[in-house]
Amino acid sequence: MTLELHRHEVVGLIGPNGAGKTTLVNVVTGFDFPTSGTVSLEGEDITSWPAHRRGRAGLARTFQHGHLFRGLSVRENVEVAALGSGAGAGEASRRADRLLGL
Repeated sequence: MTLELHRHEVVGLIGPNGAGKTTLVNVVTGFDFPTSGTVSLEGEDITSWPAHRRGRAGLARTFQHGHLFRGLSVRENVEVAALGSGAGAGEASRRADRLLGL
């Protein structure tokens, strides 16, 4: 299978149960690894990259059920997400301010 996506492109992935939609997303985002073939990002083979490295490069996924940290404020939850994407503490704070319009 060859799948080519372009920056800022919005696509849909549809198919019946068991067709491989989740497997495809897992392989592209590094939550699973292919038994053959490669995954490339901007011409670079990233097949062996773990999920966190792919996420920092801009390949990320969301799950159907997001979970918040109940003991944290909305702003703090946004900061945690920024920290998880590789931002330092100062950058996480700035991102939270920007995203929340503060």
